[in-house]
Amino acid sequence: MDLRKVNCLSRIMDIIGMRSSKTHYLPDSVDFYSSNNSESLASDLCQSIGKILTETIRKRGRASMAVSGGSTPIKLFKEFSLLSIDWTKIDLTLVDDRWIDAKNADSNELLVRTHFIKNKAAKVNFIPLKNNSKTAKEGQIYSEKMLRKITLPFDVVVLGMGSDGHTASLFPCSEELSEAMSLNNSNYLISTSPKTAPYQRLSLTARVIFDSNNVYLHLNGSNKLNTLESAMEYRDASKMPIYAFLEKGLTIYWSP
Repeated sequence: MDLRKVNCLSRIMDIIGMRSSKTHYLPDSVDFYSSNNSESLASDLCQSIGKILTETIRKRGRASMAVSGGSTPIKLFKEFSLLSIDWTKIDLTLVDDRWIDAKNADSNELLVRTHFIKNKAAKVNFIPLKNNSKTAKEGQIYSEKMLRKITLPFDVVVLGMGSDGHTASLFPCSEELSEAMSLNNSNYLISTSPKTAPYQRLSLTARVIFDSNNVYLHLNGSNKLNTLESAMEYRDASKMPIYAFLEKGLTIYWSP
């Protein structure tokens, strides 16, 4: 048999097996997809999101998405940059960002500009969260106005997760968490000042994420599964904010 066919068949069998092994503690509202390594996971997630964006553009003329920062999505961003879709018809923003200069190494905006907005995706309509305001709270007003220029709900949101169960910049240690998680909060954004992480931040509110058409949680490593299990044991979004999103429903893409 052709070696390429053997490798392809092996990979299909591997993925199917992993698909059927959804961890028992996850609720029915969660779809679980896994691959055998972070590279193939990023490629598969990119292709899934690409199909959604393409179909949305076909139906509505434009599509919108929000992505997270950190080291995990770098491979995904590189895949996006090579994806052959009409990026001129896609509005891109961040799930959250630190209130620091966009040239700072810790900036999510810098991460996206470095790894995503290039090659075929160079002409995407990118709307950063950071502006020239002195504080995140002051900057929230202008950033809200910018986000309201694009069509919401988001078609795609890609979340990450920290070991403490935070997602976006919705930290359990943050005094703003209750307001950020409230479904009565009509704002798109909230400024937060987590006690266990550096910098002021600007983040999408939970309601905006909940309302999105497709929400993905992109994870690598067994420690992330341990965090999810802890969240399902606590069942308390004030202790581990990711729990609220698991209960609401999303699709997890995970690799070892």
